[in-house]
This record gives sequence, C-alpha cells and structure tokens, in this order.
Amino acid sequence: MEKEIVDVILNVDGINEKAIITIMIGDDLIEIALESDICCITKEGENLFDILTQIRKEFEKSSIKLLCKGCSLNVHPSGMILGMGYGRMAYSLVLGKQALKESLVDIFSPCSVEEYSTVNEQNEFFEKWCDSLRKV
Repeated sequence: MEKEIVDVILNVDGINEKAIITIMIGDDLIEIALESDICCITKEGENLFDILTQIRKEFEKSSIKLLCKGCSLNVHPSGMILGMGYGRMAYSLVLGKQALKESLVDIFSPCSVEEYSTVNEQNEFFEKWCDSLRKV
C-alpha cells in the first residue's frame, strides 16, 4: 500500500487550524484520513477528488472549510484526469477557455479562504464553465 502525508489548513469560524491528510492507495482501495485537533475523518472511494468531495460534504455540516485547491470554486478534474494518477490533479478553469495541461493543480496544494467554495458552488461553476465553451 502506497502512503503519503500532506499538511493542510482547516478554517473553522475564521480561524486557521493545521491538519494532516494521510493518503493511502492500495490495489483496490483509496482512502483519505484527515486529522486535526478538532476532528478526525476517514473516507474511501474510487479517486482522490471524489473522496475529498465526501470529506467536504461532512465539513459543510459544521462550517469547516478545507483550504486546498480541490475545494476552490474553479478547480475540477476531467474524466481522463480522474483515470490517471488517482485524481490527484485537476484543472484550474477559466470561463470561455479550454482547460490546458498548464492549468493543472495538485488538489491538496493550499488555497486561500477567498478561493474556497462549497461542493454545490463548485459543481455549479463547472456546469457554467462547460456552457461557456459551447458558446465560444
């Protein structure tokens, strides 16, 4: 089993708290465990982006914001990207512009609280981005 530890920041009621994400990738299982002084959560799934989304949905119930690129409004993976590298990378999207290799970001790299979005906001932006390409 492949294991990696990543430092991340949680924003809880406007205060930043350090947290650790442990990524475990096995033959048939991908798991993320997030630990901090205020919480501990473990989720598993088919790719890292989907698991990150599961964690975010749990945090949204408690108003906890995970400050990493995978939680940014304009960041979303393509189907091809999800199939490669376990969904670790995603595109930083710009309305009206095709996603480019140069716009790939690590979903666990830091983002600011201003870049953070809810899962629904992120999905809505992705749909808006898709629509913007059809109009070009």
